[in-house]
Amino acid sequence: MEYNFVEIVTLAVIGYLLFTIFRLEQRVKTLDYKVEKLSGHQNTDLYEELDQELKTLIHQGKDVQAVKRVRETKGYSLLEAKQYVDALKLKTEG
Repeated sequence: MEYNFVEIVTLAVIGYLLFTIFRLEQRVKTLDYKVEKLSGHQNTDLYEELDQELKTLIHQGKDVQAVKRVRETKGYSLLEAKQYVDALKLKTEG
C-alpha cells in the first residue's frame, strides 16, 4: 500500500512540474514579445515570414491553426491572436 502511495505522489509531482514548465514557457514567450514591443525594434523579417505563413493558412481555411501559430510565435492571448488573424484576413481580402 505504501508503494502505491509513493507512485501516486511521484506522478502528481511530475504532472505538476510539467504543467509548471508549460506555463513558464508561455510566460517567457509573452515577455519576449513585450520586451521586443517596448524596445521598438521588431524583427520585421521574422514577422513578414509569419504573415506569409498565416496568409497561406487563412487561404486554406485553417484560421484556428493560424491563431495557434500567432499565439506560439508572439505570445499573444487567444483574443489578441484572433484579432491579429482577423485583421490580416481583412488585409488579404481587401
